[in-house]
Parts: sequence; structure tokens; C-alpha cells
Amino acid sequence: MPVHTVARLTVALIVLGCASTASNADTVLITGANSGIGFEFARQYAADGWHVIATHRRESTPESLGNLAEQYESLQIETIDVSDPEMISAAAARLKGVPIDVLINNAGIVGTFGDPRQKFGTLDYGLAQQFIAVNSTGPLRISEAFYGNVLAGQQKKIIAISSIVGSLKVNSGQTVRPQGMTTRYWYVISKAALNMGFVAMANDVAPDGVSVAIYHPGLVRIERTANYPVPENMKSMIVDVDDSVAALRQRIDELSAETSGGFYSYDGQELPW
Repeated sequence: MPVHTVARLTVALIVLGCASTASNADTVLITGANSGIGFEFARQYAADGWHVIATHRRESTPESLGNLAEQYESLQIETIDVSDPEMISAAAARLKGVPIDVLINNAGIVGTFGDPRQKFGTLDYGLAQQFIAVNSTGPLRISEAFYGNVLAGQQKKIIAISSIVGSLKVNSGQTVRPQGMTTRYWYVISKAALNMGFVAMANDVAPDGVSVAIYHPGLVRIERTANYPVPENMKSMIVDVDDSVAALRQRIDELSAETSGGFYSYDGQELPW
């Protein structure tokens, strides 16, 4: 066989080998990945060799993700506003046929403590629609749009990053609410709705072998919460973002059909509804 033919075959085999390696890598799609918990998910998964599809809703690529993409070739950046159906559909079309092992619905809005628009007596009902669109129906839209991708993946897991404030028991007073924490109506309502939506989803997708879980990440120290007026009695509860995400990844690894549909803390504790 001529040397040049052997050389071409060798190159072809190398290329095929690289493609095989890339296709065998686990893939995670993370919404709201440009900062906070979402960014830490992207960073940790990329560092472990996953193919990471990191999404954001900015008009241009956030510097945080741009820098991370320069560090990890396996990081793919996509623009998705989870409250925009057309943008979601366009992204789903671009990613058609790409297997997704773990879909993490992390994007969300919180609002600040003391905002009168989230207090009884001065509630802003227009703002309520924004919270529901982003925190409640947004994750459902994403999960529906990329469901075919999840079915094509090996792990078949859909995750929602929620909050313990979405628990009816916690907010009803049966469990003592942390001192000094005021109720942000639209935030707690939207998280309770998110939790119920994902419980319903877990039941519907079980026949397809898809596992669903809702996680409370803890009181995480991130950019947005750095200046929150955390009561003294709660400061010991603060967890660093890298520790929270590392624990959440462990919970996701452990997720199975038997534990699907549950509401869990990052440390593995099952939470009250």
C-alpha cells in the first residue's frame, strides 16, 4: 500500500477516534449559566470533561462565559431567554439531534428583600407575570423543547434548581420561618408553582425512563446575594457556591427512577412540600 494512502488512513482513524471520544462525553445543558450557581455548574462540568451547553439571555456573550470557553473547548455557548418561546424554539432547532444527558433548569429571578412590589399591600401584579414566566413556566418550556435531546441521552435527567421557600409547609408556619426573612410573594409563589410543575412532569415522563428532581441549593454565597441583609442567626447556614454545586452534582449523579419526583436539599435531605 502506498505510503500516502497509509498516511491518509492514519489521519482518518485519528479523526474518527477524536469524534468518538467527543460523542462519548456526557452532555449537560444549563440555563442561566453566566453567573452564580449556573456558572459554577458550567465550570465544574467543563473541568470534568463534559460537553457543556451553557446558556444566557444577554444580547452579547457575557465575559464570564467567554473566558470559560477560552479555557475549555468543550464549552458551547447558546443564547436563550427562558421566558421567550421563539428564542427557545430557535435554540432547540439549532441543537436538534444533540443528546443531552442532564438538563439543568437553573435560570431564575429572585428580587431584593424589602421590594414593596413583592409585599402584601403594594403588590405589583405585572411583576408577578415576569416571575411566573421565568421561574415557573420557563423551566417547563425548556424541558419540553429539549425533551427529545434528553431522550437521546444516556442519563435522561431533568433538574430544576428551586428553593426551600417554595415549600408550603415552611411558609405556612408549621416549620419556623428564619427570623428576619420577609416574604417575597412573587418569588415564593413562582417557586411553589415550579415545584408542582416538576412533580407532575416526573409522573408523565417516568414511562420514558426519564428522572426528574427539584433541588434547593442552600443559602448560597454568590454575587447577587453578597449584599443581602442576612440575619445573624442565619449566617452559619451560608454555603459557598462551589461547595453547593459540588454537592448538587453528587445528588444529580445519585438520581434514579426510584428517587424521581422528589424535592431535595443540596446535602441530600428530603424537603417538605
